[in-house]
Amino acid sequence: MNRASHSILIVDDEIGTRDSLSAILQSEGYVTTSVASAKEAMEKARTRFFDLMLLDIRLPDTDGTQLLSHLQKVAPETIKIVITGYPSIENATQALNIGVDSYLTKPLDLDSLLKTIKDKLQEREQNEKITAKRLADWVKKRVLKTQSSDFQKFLEKTTKELALFGVTNTQAKIYIGLNVLGVASASEIASLSEVRREEVYRVMPELEKIGLVTRKLETPRRFLAIEVKTALETLINIKRKAMEKEITNLRQKKAALIAQLKTTTKSKTEEQSSTEVFSEHMSVMAKLVRMIKKARRRIMLVSSLDEVGTVLVRKIEKTIEMGKNQISTQIIIDDSWLNETNTLKLMRSKMADKQIELRHVEMLPFNLLIVDEEEAIWGEFQPRNAGSKVFLPNNKAQIGLVKMAFNNLWMQSQKVDESLNLFVGENKTSATSEGERGTHI
Repeated sequence: MNRASHSILIVDDEIGTRDSLSAILQSEGYVTTSVASAKEAMEKARTRFFDLMLLDIRLPDTDGTQLLSHLQKVAPETIKIVITGYPSIENATQALNIGVDSYLTKPLDLDSLLKTIKDKLQEREQNEKITAKRLADWVKKRVLKTQSSDFQKFLEKTTKELALFGVTNTQAKIYIGLNVLGVASASEIASLSEVRREEVYRVMPELEKIGLVTRKLETPRRFLAIEVKTALETLINIKRKAMEKEITNLRQKKAALIAQLKTTTKSKTEEQSSTEVFSEHMSVMAKLVRMIKKARRRIMLVSSLDEVGTVLVRKIEKTIEMGKNQISTQIIIDDSWLNETNTLKLMRSKMADKQIELRHVEMLPFNLLIVDEEEAIWGEFQPRNAGSKVFLPNNKAQIGLVKMAFNNLWMQSQKVDESLNLFVGENKTSATSEGERGTHI
C-alpha cells in the first residue's frame, strides 16, 4: 500500500490533538489536512477528495453525528473514523447507523489507531480490485461488440480524438469511461479509466459545468454521461465562442498595433534594391487586393479568369467606380476562360467606356499585376503545387522589366470586342506606344 498517495482529513477542535495526529500520521507517510469545525470540514470535503477522515464527535458548531450524516452525502466513498473523549452507547450506535467505518475513544492508543487506518484502507483497496475486475470483464464483453477487444487502446485513441474538441486528456478519459459504464460511481469510473479517484472527484464538477456529465440524486454519488452527439455539439459551441472572443480581442488590438508598428516601419525610399518572395496563398491574395485598392492612375493585369482572377477583376471595377481620376486599365486573359460570360459581362460597360481594355492570348506564360508603375507582383496567383511562389519587384529597374514583359505580351494579344461575342483579328496597331493611347499614362 502506497501511503504517500493517501490523504487524511483531521477534524477536531483541540489544536493539540490536531497537531499531534498530523505529526504522527505524516511520519507514517500520509498526507494530512486539519480543521477545527464542522463548517471547515464540509468546505474541504466539497473541494477535494480524502481517502480517510478522523472526526471528533463533539465540535463547537455542530454535533459530530450531524457532520457525519452530511459527509455521507458529500463524500460517501471516504472512510470515516469517529474519535471521541465522551463515549456512549447512544453515540456509537448513532454513528454506526449513519455509516461510520470505525469508532475509537480518547485517549487514543496510537498503535490501534494506525492499525485501524491501515486495515480500513487495505480493505477498501481489496474491494476496489474486485470491483475493477468485474468492471473490466463487463466492459470487455460490451466493447467487443462495438469497438475493440483491447479497451485500453480504444481509450487512448478516443481520448486523443476527444481532446481535439477542447477538453483535457483527463477530462476525456473520465467522460469516455462514464459513457461506457452508463451510470457509475467515482470509484467505478476511476477503475475503468485508470484516472486516480481523487482526480475523478476533482474533475467531475468541471465536466458538470461544461455540460458533459450530470449527477444522480442518490447516495452514494453516481454520475451519468450526456449523450455523445449532444456532448460534442456542446464542446464545439464552447470552442466556437472562445474563438469568436479571441478574434474580437485581436480586432480590438489591431488598430493600436498598426499605429505602433508604423512608427518603426521603414519607408519605401529607404529600401534597398531587392525582390520579395511570397509562397503563402492568402498573403499573395491580400497583397493583390491591397495593390488594386491603392491604384490611382493605371492597372495592368495578366490573369486567367479563375477564382483569383475573377476576384481581381471585380476589385478593379470597384476601384474604377470609386476613383476620382480616370484609371487606365489593361487586362490580358487566356482563351480557356472566354466562356466565363458572367464575369466578362461585368466588364461590358467599362470596356464600352474605354475604362478597361481587354485582350486575350491562347495561353498565359505568367501572371502579373502592375499598379501605377510603382508596385508589381509576378508569379502564380493561384498556386498549383507546393513550391509555387510569386515575386514582388520593389525598385524602378525591376518594375521596368516586368512592364516590358507585359507590353511584349500585349503586342502578341488579340482584342476582345466590348460586345463580348467575337474576337477582333490580331492587333497590330493597338499595342502602340503609351503616347498614342491618350487615356494611358
